[in-house]
Amino acid sequence: MVDYANPLRPNERIADRDRADAVSALSQARDEGRLTAEEFEQRSASARSAVTWSDLAPLFTDLPRPVSPVSSVPHDDWGRHSRALGGPWGATIMSFIPFVALGLFFLCGYVFNGWAWSWLFFLLIPAAGVIIYGPGAEYRRRRY
Repeated sequence: MVDYANPLRPNERIADRDRADAVSALSQARDEGRLTAEEFEQRSASARSAVTWSDLAPLFTDLPRPVSPVSSVPHDDWGRHSRALGGPWGATIMSFIPFVALGLFFLCGYVFNGWAWSWLFFLLIPAAGVIIYGPGAEYRRRRY
């Protein structure tokens, strides 16, 4: 969403789509009760005749700025939409699997004096990935 009150390039010319989006944002402000019908008509006429981003900026200075989607997500809801089996717990387990595989590699190599087969523990990483993120991940994502 564009922050009309603080344009990044104020002297850049705008397109017809930008003007239409600005009128749409003004319409939303009117629907929320932030603008009267007269204010909306004046501002939408100015938005339709705007040439640069700086022409649109004064129309939005007294309106609240748009909220970015990342900041609007509650903190306790971050892991709920994980594709991992088990949600955030599955993702946490998956992040520790490489360290477990490395530990088993060194443990078996030193304890059994045989490095020939200890590399097989690194196959735990893709196997755990298939189990945690494999088939059904799309179903789990759609379900939440």
